[in-house]
Amino acid sequence: MPMQRDLYPVDWEQIAAIVKEAVHWQCQLCGKACRRPGEPFDGHRRTLTVAHWDHVVTAREVFVVALCAPCHLRHDAQRKGRERRLRRSRGYEQWPLIPSTV
Repeated sequence: MPMQRDLYPVDWEQIAAIVKEAVHWQCQLCGKACRRPGEPFDGHRRTLTVAHWDHVVTAREVFVVALCAPCHLRHDAQRKGRERRLRRSRGYEQWPLIPSTV
């Protein structure tokens, strides 16, 4: 799912760059050296992203980590799995798109 830019601070790109520089463009989970700005694109596996570790975007204090794209996907998959189980336990296969008017 693409990020919802309206939930992020206007200077998110600068914040993300500072985080990536602080870890020397390496994934904080697997240690993979990732592609720096100006290096040729060679696939998403070496793309460094900044993830919300606790998946809370709107908190006053936000905890972020630099993750390569594969690690970021695995990290998000855990949350998405929990959300899917919660929806199923409530009887939803998917969240309703149109609120019920009944």
